[in-house]
Amino acid sequence: MSTQKKPGVVIFTGDHKRLAKFYEVVTGFTLTYEDDEISIVASDEIELIIHVLRHEPQITQPVKAREATYFKPFFQVASLAETRERAAAFGGKLKPASAEWSARDFRACEAIDPDGNVIQFRESI
Repeated sequence: MSTQKKPGVVIFTGDHKRLAKFYEVVTGFTLTYEDDEISIVASDEIELIIHVLRHEPQITQPVKAREATYFKPFFQVASLAETRERAAAFGGKLKPASAEWSARDFRACEAIDPDGNVIQFRESI
């Protein structure tokens, strides 16, 4: 298991390997650890610890956004358009390009991961 001291986020899920693969593909993070209960994907700056729940949450099909949360992580990506395609291929979904918005030095788009967790992706402008 990683012993590096860096900030991170724990995400609970029914299928940690599926969700780790999603974050690995769309963020470019590296899978650094995996066992029967957790997967860790990381960049040089942060770790995502994806932890299996004992009782799998109900995931609707199609996946619906879990809007009633007080926490929304964001991830820097090279291209929102490419991320939109990668996310869709691995069970997530970015809002359409028409819903993108700009602030300071980035362009952003809201998204959901395969479990419906609301996240955001940003590309530099």
